[in-house]
Amino acid sequence: MSNFPKHLEDPIAEKGLIGCILQDPELLDKLLGKTEKPLLLFTNHSCTKLMIAMLKLNESSKAVDRVTLAHELLKATGETDTIAFMDECENLTPSPLNWEYYLGILTELLRTRETKILCDEVSRKIANDAVTEPTGVLEELFESVEGLCRVKDKETSVRAYKDVAPETVEFFQTCFENKGKITGITTGLSSLDKMINGVNNRHLNIVAARPSVGKTSLGICMADAAALAGKKVLFFSLEMSASEIMMRSICSHMELNYRDCLDGSLSSEELKKIALGIDHVSKYPIFIDDSSSSTIHQIKTKSKRYKRDFGIDMIVVDYLQIISTNKKHETRDREIASYSSALKELARELNVPVVCLSQLSREGARNERKPRLTDLRDSGAIEQDADVVIMIHRDNTVDNQMDRPYPLHLIVAKQRNGPVGEVEVEFMPAYTKLRTPSLMNYPDAVSTDSFGNPLK
Repeated sequence: MSNFPKHLEDPIAEKGLIGCILQDPELLDKLLGKTEKPLLLFTNHSCTKLMIAMLKLNESSKAVDRVTLAHELLKATGETDTIAFMDECENLTPSPLNWEYYLGILTELLRTRETKILCDEVSRKIANDAVTEPTGVLEELFESVEGLCRVKDKETSVRAYKDVAPETVEFFQTCFENKGKITGITTGLSSLDKMINGVNNRHLNIVAARPSVGKTSLGICMADAAALAGKKVLFFSLEMSASEIMMRSICSHMELNYRDCLDGSLSSEELKKIALGIDHVSKYPIFIDDSSSSTIHQIKTKSKRYKRDFGIDMIVVDYLQIISTNKKHETRDREIASYSSALKELARELNVPVVCLSQLSREGARNERKPRLTDLRDSGAIEQDADVVIMIHRDNTVDNQMDRPYPLHLIVAKQRNGPVGEVEVEFMPAYTKLRTPSLMNYPDAVSTDSFGNPLK
């Protein structure tokens, strides 16, 4: 007997689906292509036992018919009256062509039952656990509901080359029309654009560095460049306020000394430049969320809302290791892995590039050598999830206490669709600005691939 209310089950539809498979055993493979959990479709005990037997025979590549099923059930349960139940199912089914209709009925009922189980579990937690955080319970609820609402049709995700061909032709056509132009959104640094082809839709781009080397400056540079190109950017700043981010954009654009602005040591001419900068930068289509306690669920939810309402083209997160959580994780490694995986999924779902800033581990934070992929802090999953990993390196010979420009090395340590290598950019600390190196200052600065060859 089932523990669910009668309106949450349909034994007639369950018998109908079993009858369809008995009449046409090839439907079993089609059913497995449509659902990942066929046993949960059934609440009738006899139907469940029969489906288990069918799955065992199918897994062993044995024929699925009345005789083999009766034998399998006899071995498993000792029951001898299964033929009568199979007759009932077959006689109830007018045609095996109706199997998808029966499956639709059972799938909707399963989703309703799962929703009830989920609500009951949330109610139980709130009622029995005095230390449960309401926010954490709500986030778990939202994530579970999101999973229930997501339609997972494995069969339609598998396509033949002939069906993929039109998309491939369109992709080649786009590349041809670009004629050497980047396919993604510009980073604002031509040498970096040339190597990674801009930041592309559905890609997770990780920008990693030691503290105070230029992660946020590069993130702002990329956001500003995208906005200047007419792209809408959603910027999650978990460390700095929205006004600080905008202030950096203004100083970079107008080439104003950032420290002087903080000190208020400004001339009347510089005050005029600030007014012009505010007028100019305020027109950038950039949306900033500066909540310091944003969770990964809130980042996902807000991103989806802004994609729906404003059509955002790029997401920037500053930075990965300080994303908050209301859920308990076994280890810090698994916690960070869940964040990087969620951001990758977000990029694919919204069809936008996600740029996520990240810290390096303590070993990677040492300045004696250039950083490597293994230096990504807290989780190896970051490297696996990322499509592009850019590491910022500053030579230990550089005196970063001075306001003079100095070179930064952007190490493309991973790129799924292109070469790895290194490009050199110029950092202007006074303005917190990155730019392509001036040939006057760095005549030998060239982009190189993973073999040290110049990029043409």
